[in-house]
Amino acid sequence: MFRGVKRISIHTLGLSQIYLNEDKLIRIQGWFNPKDLTNFEPLPVHDFGNERLTLTDGHSRAFAAYKAGLHEIPVVYDTDEIVTSKTGQMLYKNDIAWCERFHLKNISDLASRIVSNEQYEKLWIRRCDHAYNLLTKTDEAQRAIWQQHHHGLYLYGASADLKTLFFEDGDGRSFEFVTLI
Repeated sequence: MFRGVKRISIHTLGLSQIYLNEDKLIRIQGWFNPKDLTNFEPLPVHDFGNERLTLTDGHSRAFAAYKAGLHEIPVVYDTDEIVTSKTGQMLYKNDIAWCERFHLKNISDLASRIVSNEQYEKLWIRRCDHAYNLLTKTDEAQRAIWQQHHHGLYLYGASADLKTLFFEDGDGRSFEFVTLI
């Protein structure tokens, strides 16, 4: 952990998001000036135990900086409770696992994962909601049982009532299954 603002290589930052919102990116590119970073607040990062600073927010701003040719950006260590709490740690580590699953290692890898606002809501926001339900309302044993019933698929989420489970195959295609709870 470090204090204050630090400048680090944009290429060393880990990711905790698998999609970017095209509309948000366009808005950022409208005000972003790579020669004047006074409007560019430091991006929050955290080490989730893998000895790598991972973005906890600001993926779109980081991508805009990358596209503008910046090699270093200002960051600040994220100590917000939403990140440091037990639930936060579990959810962010899950997000990092998704990035690894989709071979997303640094900000440039998100270039092919920019989607419309509607798709972002469906593919990312809902995915996070489903993961929250799965991870906070079940335990590892229950998830392992459900996973065993759908060998070859990856369990990533559940509905709020746990009656629908969300899986995907190796290509990221989603499948929904009704549970017998």
